[in-house]
Amino acid sequence: MNGIRQFMFRLIQIGVCLSIGAFAMDAQAHFNAGVCTPQAPVTLSFPPITLPNNLQVGEAIGYPSGYDFASNGFVMQCRYTDWPLSHPVSANLSVVNSPATGMTFNANGLTLPVYATSYPGVGFVMMAGDPSQYLKVITHTGVTLLDIKHNKPNGWGLQGRVYLVATGPITSGTIPGNTVARYVLTNVNIESPGAASVNFADTVILPPQKPTCRVSTPSLAMPLGQVPSRDFKGVGSSAGSVSRSITLDCAGGTGGILDVWITVTDQTEPGNRSNQLSLTRNSDARGVALQLLSGDRLVSYGPDSSGVGNPNQWQVASTGNGTLTIPLTARYVQTASTIKPGSANGLASFTLSYR
Repeated sequence: MNGIRQFMFRLIQIGVCLSIGAFAMDAQAHFNAGVCTPQAPVTLSFPPITLPNNLQVGEAIGYPSGYDFASNGFVMQCRYTDWPLSHPVSANLSVVNSPATGMTFNANGLTLPVYATSYPGVGFVMMAGDPSQYLKVITHTGVTLLDIKHNKPNGWGLQGRVYLVATGPITSGTIPGNTVARYVLTNVNIESPGAASVNFADTVILPPQKPTCRVSTPSLAMPLGQVPSRDFKGVGSSAGSVSRSITLDCAGGTGGILDVWITVTDQTEPGNRSNQLSLTRNSDARGVALQLLSGDRLVSYGPDSSGVGNPNQWQVASTGNGTLTIPLTARYVQTASTIKPGSANGLASFTLSYR
């Protein structure tokens, strides 16, 4: 009886030792389930971004629906060293190199913290997930994208969406490229550089695009009709009046403002720099000339040129998209003490300059 008891006791003791040994082996494997190699960084290349004219803080810039990204394969490739055992592995993504702004941005039913880029006034938000999962809010503290057990070689993918957000005044320039998120796996050894990354490429910020304008009234006829000589009251007095407008259709702007300048040229006397338009050669009236006004401005004549600083060039308006009208009024002016009745015609051209 005593011998049997001793034998049974030894069996139990051996079983306990084996159980403890198995536990120790499992714990060691749990913290080194495999070896993983980071793949090429996931890089977002944003097309040039044109700023709107009245951009408000908190608004999305660039594509209002955001910019999607994906690993286009794997972001991490792994091989597991203790097959057939399988162990839990978690994929985690966190924002890096980007301080929190304290702002939030709402998209896709999520409230996302806004992080600053290195460019003044430009921030971003990120949502991401495993390709088999829904997108989650990504923060600087890190978010688990997937928990799963693995025991065979496999790859880990990544997909997500980024919104660029105005955090303050923005000027044109280039946002330098940078690593903005870090992807790691738990319970594995990750080879150099120790993590996969999500990067922004250099991004060009353009000022608001100005519209382009097309003249829809390339020529104007301004008939003054018959004006009696008695309507003039002496040299410098005017008589008769007719008004027309030059019309421009401006489109294609993204909030930019276009400055429109004009020069009017005397086609009969191109060197004329006065405010009196010469009569054409076939006119037989004498003692009168023509004048043009734009609003209250008495037009003086200049060379047929759109160059900056052209003599007697003046700014008509600053315009965005839409229709712009340049009002003109023609009248006769008495230039001599005696007026000879007859035809009195003038010919002028206008040249527009846009800045």
